[in-house]
Amino acid sequence: MINRVLIRLKVVQVIYAYYQNGGQKTADADRELAQSIDSAYSLYKTLLFIPVAWARQIRKSVARQQRMKEHVSRREQLLADNRLLAQMEGNAQLDAYVQSNDFDWLFESDWMQNTCAAILQSEAMEDYIQADKFDFEADKELVRKLYKEFIENSEDLDTLLEEQNIYWNGDKELIDSFVLKTIKAFEDGKVGEQPLKTEFKDDEDRQFAIDLLHHGLEMAQEREQVVAANCRRWDPSRLAFLDVIIIQVAMAEMLCFPQIPLKVTINEYVELAKLLSTPASGSFVNGMLDTIVKDMTSQGRIEKEF
Repeated sequence: MINRVLIRLKVVQVIYAYYQNGGQKTADADRELAQSIDSAYSLYKTLLFIPVAWARQIRKSVARQQRMKEHVSRREQLLADNRLLAQMEGNAQLDAYVQSNDFDWLFESDWMQNTCAAILQSEAMEDYIQADKFDFEADKELVRKLYKEFIENSEDLDTLLEEQNIYWNGDKELIDSFVLKTIKAFEDGKVGEQPLKTEFKDDEDRQFAIDLLHHGLEMAQEREQVVAANCRRWDPSRLAFLDVIIIQVAMAEMLCFPQIPLKVTINEYVELAKLLSTPASGSFVNGMLDTIVKDMTSQGRIEKEF
């Protein structure tokens, strides 16, 4: 799950914080990166659990109404019986995570109560009812739509999550895409067996995170010289510091990871600049990296094709 896009983002954030905190020991940056990556993985499992939490809340409501001999709406009953949510709830990996963490903050939040009520009246639920096809694929499509409407695009949930873990701030947009891919991958009949995404794809990506952090930190002095030499239209002292850090890490990747194409590196860090920094940062980082590549190629320091 922690792919190289997220690794680059985490390394940039950790190095930025490293300098903002006065430049601690490399070991401190290592611990910060490890904790930040672990937190991203915990956010992935938390977001996977939230639709399951909806089903639990709805089932409690249904059980209460049945005890009171009150009418249970068809929408509530269908959501309580959703096959995908039942399979997610029975997933061994997700259940182990849920059992080891306290989710009172979620169940007791106004967001949870308001969202469960809104789901029953949502357009996605109406379409589901009107289609009158309640098999596993229809159940899965309903959950996907509800996730996009009530989790992916909820500012109130973003605030609630940020209150639980400061590392989750800024990660959610990317993690949402991983959760939606996981939901899509669930197959009918694999109760408890459907594998979730692993923290890292492989040991190579895990090592890439460590190496990129170390090489990025080592590139500070050269970055200062290179940016000053190539910053013809901008005063280096007035540049956004985050843009400078993005360039620093990009330089480390271009010089220290020969297997990664230059075009990939430049594109990835330009996108990071757009995501993390100012509206003008993307074009600035793109122009700077293009100039740096040409200079270092002419010096024989970069031998990769552009």
